Amino acid sequence: MTDPNIDTELDAEGVLLARIDMPGRAMNVFSRPMMDSLERLIARAETDPAVSAVVLTSGKSAFLAGADLEMIQMFTERGRSGNTEELNTLFGRLGRLFRRLERAPRPFVAAINGLALGGGLEVSLACHARVVADDPAIMLGLPEIKLGLLPGAGGTQRLPRLIGTRKGLEMLLSGEPVAPAEALQLGLVDEVVPREHLIEVARRRALSIALPAARWDQDGASFQSAPFDFSHPESAFAAIAAAVGITDYQLRHYPAYRAIMRCVVGGWNLAMTAASEHEMRVFVELMRNPVAGNMVRTLFLNRQKAAKLGLLASNSPLATGDGALLPRVQQAHSRVRSLECDEEERLLALALAALRSWSEGRVEHPEMADVAVVSAGLYPSYTGGPFNYARQRGLDDLRRRAQAALAKNAEVFELPAGVDRFFQAAA
Repeated sequence: MTDPNIDTELDAEGVLLARIDMPGRAMNVFSRPMMDSLERLIARAETDPAVSAVVLTSGKSAFLAGADLEMIQMFTERGRSGNTEELNTLFGRLGRLFRRLERAPRPFVAAINGLALGGGLEVSLACHARVVADDPAIMLGLPEIKLGLLPGAGGTQRLPRLIGTRKGLEMLLSGEPVAPAEALQLGLVDEVVPREHLIEVARRRALSIALPAARWDQDGASFQSAPFDFSHPESAFAAIAAAVGITDYQLRHYPAYRAIMRCVVGGWNLAMTAASEHEMRVFVELMRNPVAGNMVRTLFLNRQKAAKLGLLASNSPLATGDGALLPRVQQAHSRVRSLECDEEERLLALALAALRSWSEGRVEHPEMADVAVVSAGLYPSYTGGPFNYARQRGLDDLRRRAQAALAKNAEVFELPAGVDRFFQAAA
């Protein structure tokens, strides 16, 4: 049977070469149709007696670039309204597929021929071995933290067990990837080979695995949490944050940092199935928090649109001209620093400055303008940008807080004329 997303070829020794190659996409991603395809592949490995092993690779230059971010946006929207059982079912499908793959009776070997990020690395971690092409341009990582998310398909459980808690937590909490040479040194992959030999080496390794089982599924498996003591979670969180360089500010405003630590520490002494279920409970909680949705929209979905509109360029209409958005927010940013404002007052002042530009007709697309302001480092990404912040707080809240802050600086905290029209348009 031909699959729309995964091409397969069975050789004489029963090795099924499965090439992920999603039509109409520059890169492979985990979408719902892609999950359907993976489920069919796993089912074949479970039931087809002609299949002795599976080599999973890509038909594109990249291996797999992660999750479909539009699907993740849907997750954040559903997270605000769905009940816990529904969300576990919806969000947890990919992780359950990876666990099923990991426990398949035939070995799966990942032949990583290009970029493997997010879900791309997570599926590789669920395979029974990993071989990567010898190319320093290839990156392997879990960058979800950069979008206010966590790798919720087993990544917080498998990665630190595989490479150790110190480096595992560093990769999870920084989102920074590693190249093949470092991946081999860490034990993240089993071999680094010339690109032209990648499939053959992966094939031989697949045939050499007599009883496929991850090390965490072997009898008596245990893992050391050193240099951290996971028996006291709160002190462990503090030690991890200090070691990795996570600030108190980040912990307060970006819930994904603490969520990732909760996943790792809370799941450490659990069997993998239970640990993955623990990870999903934390993931569901995170999806209920608006920060994840703010960051996915602004830093990924809307960022792509803003780039196409040229709104991130230094000579865009948001950056130049009398009353332009970015100079006005920059000026407000400088003035607020001299007023000794707290975080909420600073966010309010900069949102009001942005709304002044909008009320003067200088901002056509507030969502795109949010991207420009956040990208310029003038507004924290956890808010989604000044316009998103204003919309989420609401006109009544902005008016009340602006009135209370007028004594600090009437010009900075004055509510712009006609601002009610912004909230009417956003309703």
